[in-house]
Amino acid sequence: MDPTDISILKCLRENSRDSLGKISEELNISKATVSRRLSKMEEEGIISGYSMETNPAKLGLMKALVGLQVTGTAVNNVVEELKKYPEVESVMRTFGDHSLVLNIYTTSVDSLYELIQTHILKIPNINNVEVDIIIDSVTINPNAELDLYQKKMGNLR
Repeated sequence: MDPTDISILKCLRENSRDSLGKISEELNISKATVSRRLSKMEEEGIISGYSMETNPAKLGLMKALVGLQVTGTAVNNVVEELKKYPEVESVMRTFGDHSLVLNIYTTSVDSLYELIQTHILKIPNINNVEVDIIIDSVTINPNAELDLYQKKMGNLR
């Protein structure tokens, strides 16, 4: 990847719905160049998908991060069990205080408590659960990974 690829990614991160034409105008390169570079980054797995964000509060939901300590080597079994619960958006395997960190959406603190007490704590090999309810999220640098990559490669402008 070179600075032009990074610039294309930054444009898409700002608005993944931007057209190739708009990106090409902003970066002063051809649409064909943008298209070719995007295709290459997709093929190489640098771009793994395009997404949009919703506001959970506007949907009447709350989000929580739930850290799980799993005993032994049962992490994969626990992940399979967690797939049964539609409230669990994603599971991250981690190295640190928790074996797994979950992104969970619920309608209330009570429904979160019930999910944990009646389902998650019943999954074998879960040793401890810690919950953090997300109040707000502030993006400080949406391009942190791209900036660090450029710095690592020595081509930070």
